[in-house]
Amino acid sequence: MRKTSVAVMALAAILGWPATARAAAPIKVMLLDGEQGGPYHAWEETTPYLKKMLAEAGLFDVDVVTAPPRGGDFSTFKPEWGKYQVVVANYDAPDERWSDSLKASFEQYVRGGGGFVSVHAADNAFPNWKEYNLMIGVGGWRGRNEKSGPHFYYQDGKLVPDTAPGNAGSHGARLAYKIVNQVTNHPITQGLPKEWMHVPTNSTPTCVVLGRT
Repeated sequence: MRKTSVAVMALAAILGWPATARAAAPIKVMLLDGEQGGPYHAWEETTPYLKKMLAEAGLFDVDVVTAPPRGGDFSTFKPEWGKYQVVVANYDAPDERWSDSLKASFEQYVRGGGGFVSVHAADNAFPNWKEYNLMIGVGGWRGRNEKSGPHFYYQDGKLVPDTAPGNAGSHGARLAYKIVNQVTNHPITQGLPKEWMHVPTNSTPTCVVLGRT
């Protein structure tokens, strides 16, 4: 649940929480789901939680859009991206699942100012779709490796890239760990402690590193 709450924080931050809190109309959100890489990422279970958390914020009007399953008919799957200010993806599919035209329509939406938030395993999706990987900023699994981009570590207070060969995606031991805020004035981290302990889970660096373990 921690990762979903962070997603809500990120969504509110990129859309400007203080401004929208005063706005009369709620922010239109498409919550996209329909597939995940395995039973351990059960979108059927997590989507209701995401929708509930967004609704409880009092800022968002959420529509769930479910893509066809593997082997389904995508010929009529043409999401109306333009109806929404932001797409929240709880969706993980391989490159071949979407046609070039469907991918192009989503690229056009984001280039035109549409918001996009990938939740947890959504950053595993579409490993060879260049524009999607630029959108998410960080990704793993589905065959990604050092050719997809380096690993990053903090060393002596600096963010250091590691281009050594290896798979991009693995789970270490699930241990409690300390988060250290690196950017304390960012909308997502503003008001949080400089340091705090996180419950046992896996840590993943972000494109703009706001905190380190």
